[in-house]
Amino acid sequence: MAAASRGSVPSRRHGEQPNTPRPCSSARIQSLGLKRNHLLASSSTTETTSPPTWRGEKKRARCGRRPARSGSSDWANLGGDGPAILIAELALTNDVADYVRFRAVCRSWRRCTPDPRGADQGALDGRFLPRQWLMLDKASGGPCRRRFLNVSTGERIRTDIPEVADHKLLALTPEGLLLLLHVPTLVVRLLNPLTRQLTSLPPVTALLTPPQQRAWRTEGVLSRDAIWVCGAGLADDASTVAVCFSRPKITVVAKPGDEHWTVVDDRYIDSTLPFAGRFYCAVGSSVMVLSNNSASDQGPAAPWQLVTVVQRSKPLYFCRMSDGLHFVDNGGELMLVHRMLRESSDGTQGAKRKREYDVYRVDFDAGDLVPVKSLRGRAVFMGRRRAVSVLPAKAFPSVVADTLYLGSDCDEKTRLNCIGGYNVADGSSEPRHHHWSFVACFSRCIRGTGKHLA
Repeated sequence: MAAASRGSVPSRRHGEQPNTPRPCSSARIQSLGLKRNHLLASSSTTETTSPPTWRGEKKRARCGRRPARSGSSDWANLGGDGPAILIAELALTNDVADYVRFRAVCRSWRRCTPDPRGADQGALDGRFLPRQWLMLDKASGGPCRRRFLNVSTGERIRTDIPEVADHKLLALTPEGLLLLLHVPTLVVRLLNPLTRQLTSLPPVTALLTPPQQRAWRTEGVLSRDAIWVCGAGLADDASTVAVCFSRPKITVVAKPGDEHWTVVDDRYIDSTLPFAGRFYCAVGSSVMVLSNNSASDQGPAAPWQLVTVVQRSKPLYFCRMSDGLHFVDNGGELMLVHRMLRESSDGTQGAKRKREYDVYRVDFDAGDLVPVKSLRGRAVFMGRRRAVSVLPAKAFPSVVADTLYLGSDCDEKTRLNCIGGYNVADGSSEPRHHHWSFVACFSRCIRGTGKHLA
C-alpha cells in the first residue's frame, strides 16, 4: 500500500543489521560515528519496513503480518488503545527526534500517533519544533546531508535534507527551523529538518528593488547581495513568522496562507531572538518586542509594531560599525552580550585594540539591563549572527562554565585578542583550542551563515 515518505531518526542502539536490505527514504538520519547504522525508514512507495531488533533477535516477523511467538511481546499490538499513545507522548515530551524514531518502528504505531507532516500548523506546530537541535555544517555522504547537535544531551546525528538542493538557505531560527528561499518563485519556506514539515510563506518579490526584479524576471537569478537575513523566528505564540532583513533593511511578518509580507519597521536591528512566545529585537540600548495590535482598539495604529519594553538606564557606549549586540536564551533567562572594540591598555601581542565584553540580564520587571558577572554555570558559544547557551556537565565536559566561546567569524579569534574564549566571572581569557576539539568544532559551526551550511 502506498505510504508517504518519512524522515527517520537513528536508533541509539548498536543493533545488528537485518539479513535483507530495507528501502530507506532520502530523509534518513544517521547516528554520527556509527559505521553501520540501524535505519528505521520506510519507502516512499511501499510499506515494507521491518521493526527494529529487540533483545538481540536476528529473525523478525514483519509488523502486523505474523502472530507473536509464544512467550514474546507483540510490540505492534501496543497501538490502538494500548500504551503506544502514552509512550509516544512521553517520547515527544523528551525530544521530537525520539518521537520520530518511535513512529518509524512500524505501521501500527504510526496509525495511532499524530503525523508531524499532517499538522495543521505545518512547520510552526510547537509540538514538533526541534528546539534543542542545532544544524552544524555539511556532512560527508551526500550533497544534501547535514550534521545536527542536541545542545542538551550532546547527541549528534546526520540527515539528508533534499530541500537545500533547490532552495537557498537564508537563516537558521532559534527554534531549529530552516528559512529557505525558492529562487525560481521567490517564495519563502520554513522547514523542520527532523519531521520534514515544509510551510510556504509569501514571496519576497515586493521587497526587491526594480533592477533586482527585472534581473530575476529576465535571467531567473538573484544577485548574492539581494537578500540577506540577520534574524528570523516565530512570534505571537508561534502563529507568525518574523524576519529581519539587513538587505533590504526591513523587518516583516507573515502567517502561513498570507499573500504578502507585512512591513513592521525599517530600522537596523542589532540582534533578534524568539523568547517565551514573543519576538525580541535589540536596537542600541533598547530591547523591543514585536507587538500585534490587530486585536486591540488602536485606531489608526499599524497592526504590527516594535514596542520598547526595556531601556538601559545608563545608555550603552555602542558603535554599530565596530561593536555587536547578541541576545542569548541562557537556560530560560534572556541575556544580552555587548561585544566591544576598545583601545588596548597593555598593548598585549602588539595589538592596539582588543575586544571587551559586557553581559546583561534583561530585567523586564525593572525595565532595565542589569550587568552580571555570571552565566549561572552555563557557557555561551557566540558567532556574529547567533548565540547558543549550553550546560557543560556531562554532555560537554571540555566546556568551562561562565565562559563566552567565540565563533570563527569573530575577528578576535584570529587577530586582535587572539583568544578562544572569555570568562565572564573573572575576566580571564582562554587560548584557542586545537582544531580537532569539540570547542573548536562548535566555534566553527556557530556561524549562522556561510558555505559550510548551504
